[in-house]
Amino acid sequence: MQTTAQGGGMFFWLLIFAAFFVFVIVLPARSQKKREQEMLAKVNALQKGDQVIIPGGIIGTVAGFKDNAIEVKIAESVKLTVLKTAVVGFVNESAAKEGGAK
Repeated sequence: MQTTAQGGGMFFWLLIFAAFFVFVIVLPARSQKKREQEMLAKVNALQKGDQVIIPGGIIGTVAGFKDNAIEVKIAESVKLTVLKTAVVGFVNESAAKEGGAK
């Protein structure tokens, strides 16, 4: 009878470990994937004139599109071509989060 009790204890700890694995690894990964999909949808919906933030904190205006890249105008007669995946944020979205409007 004692072996049955010990086996039950082992199963309990295995169950605890599985629950820990789900809460620590699986759930955050799902939410990260959801955020990535939302960001990709926003990037695909960009239009000329939208303001974006690219790595380095550079704020620019979308000036055109090429395959899977966008042209970002950062100053008068200065345009950068960056991959769509390089967009890290949107100016209007940042202002809305801070409570201000631009």
